[in-house]
Amino acid sequence: MSEWQPIETAPRDGSWVLLTGGDIDYGWDGENKPPLVVGQYVNGGWQFAWYDSGYYGEYKHPSHWMPLPAAP
Repeated sequence: MSEWQPIETAPRDGSWVLLTGGDIDYGWDGENKPPLVVGQYVNGGWQFAWYDSGYYGEYKHPSHWMPLPAAP
């Protein structure tokens, strides 16, 4: 797997990637700074899927990203 990369180098084409360093703006009942989310850049922001693969809102200010690992 690749190393973590600065968010400025992340794809902005809707590809799903791993994100870290950000916080959740809404939609989550607990911790607003999860250690890791799976997200994609759409409509000018990072949308994430975390916990049960559902959409839970916008992931604000991520600092780093990494490609998803290959499927088995």
